[in-house]
Amino acid sequence: MLRDSRMEKGMDSRALKLSSSIAHDRNIFYYDILVDVAHTLTLHKSGYLSDTEAAEILKALKEIKDRGYNTEWKYEDVHEAIEAEVTRLTPAGMKMHTGRSRNDEVATCLRLFARDHLLNLAENILLIMEVILNRAENSNSIMPGFTHLQYAQPTRLSHHLIAYHDMLSRDFDRALEAFKRANRSPLGSAAFASTGYILDRHYSARLLGFDGVVENSEDAVSSRDFIIDAVYVCASLMLSISRIAEEIVLFSSEFDFIDLPDEFASTSSIMPQKKNPDIAELLRANAGRMIGNLTATMSIYKAMPFSYNRDFQEMNAILYDSLKRAETASEVLAAMFEKIRFKKDVIEKKASKGFATATELADMLVMKYNIPFRISHRIIGKLAARGVQKPTGKDIESLAREMGYSIKINDDDIDEAMNIGKAVERRKNTGGTALEEVRRMITARKSELKDRRAKIRNLRGRIGLSLRMLYQEAEKLEVNFHA
Repeated sequence: MLRDSRMEKGMDSRALKLSSSIAHDRNIFYYDILVDVAHTLTLHKSGYLSDTEAAEILKALKEIKDRGYNTEWKYEDVHEAIEAEVTRLTPAGMKMHTGRSRNDEVATCLRLFARDHLLNLAENILLIMEVILNRAENSNSIMPGFTHLQYAQPTRLSHHLIAYHDMLSRDFDRALEAFKRANRSPLGSAAFASTGYILDRHYSARLLGFDGVVENSEDAVSSRDFIIDAVYVCASLMLSISRIAEEIVLFSSEFDFIDLPDEFASTSSIMPQKKNPDIAELLRANAGRMIGNLTATMSIYKAMPFSYNRDFQEMNAILYDSLKRAETASEVLAAMFEKIRFKKDVIEKKASKGFATATELADMLVMKYNIPFRISHRIIGKLAARGVQKPTGKDIESLAREMGYSIKINDDDIDEAMNIGKAVERRKNTGGTALEEVRRMITARKSELKDRRAKIRNLRGRIGLSLRMLYQEAEKLEVNFHA
């Protein structure tokens, strides 16, 4: 339909196959209908469409919406397909594209898709965070902590789980920041230089639930950094999920800290005894794919001249894939984590492994015997090098003398320092492992979780109110579009 105005020949079938986005445009079919409704109402408000013309276009759009996406459409994209279908249903359809380009149309559709799925993703992140906090609340067992994947110091399982939560908390913040930047309307910018038709861009933005417009018309159609933002949020989240998934894989192996739920494990096709952490491994692998998606979007975008270029089309499918994949991964992790069984006996038994209280002994020499920390560190380090993990007072006294310090060690001080329960409980600083501090952190985070859920509800509510206004405007023309 569009080519007839300028081209004498139809597009080569191979070129059409390369250029057509119709296969993945189903992702924005509903959004394109919304954009068409908003633009039609804007044209009507500005006097470019009569009541009858606007009503006929809206009725045609409703019929196409109710019919659903047609996988058999032979068009370059969904925008051309819907316009052609509207025009087939009513001659007024020839006026629907007045004052508009596919450039501002697709940019608007993509922003609508991004903002809705970023909110979905934010809700899923909150779900994981809630599951983790609930598990932490009932998981105060003392466990080994690690640095460099080596046994390091004792900690609490609950403290370890809060670290998961806080990492994901930042991903939630990133999702809302990306939402804020995406939720601006390009509609009414036309090809890039605006249009000579007088259109109320703020009106169409309000109808679609945007927080405002992307003001400069060239920037509006030629910017895709909101896609990079969204894919980055997905990549960051998948990195967080991958780190947790990696620990699930480790903890279900020789560590033996957890028992995987059957629903999120598999067995071997040849070794019947196996229970493999396949789902955690796939979550881990998806992070690599998401990094590739982010690299692809940035590579496409990096040297794009202003304003619109068809290269942008290659970013669209990446946006759809990234947000949907991240949504699925987050749902899976939440469901899996809720059913993981932590092996308390194994965890607590291994908590003192690897001379885990060595730092406590060094600190005891500082606090009770006035030995400078660097000296006490050297004393305990030499004991560790000699394989002495349960030193006596004489062991420590002998090394201290070698370094010029004459002290008499009380064995009770050694016993207290090496008691892993007391070691964990001594960490009473903000963010530490003491039970009281862990409980405080959980309580604070649960309260924050409620506030964040309320924030998402408010954002969805604002968008819903705007869309209701859009439907009401359509109903004034006797088109019950919402139904």
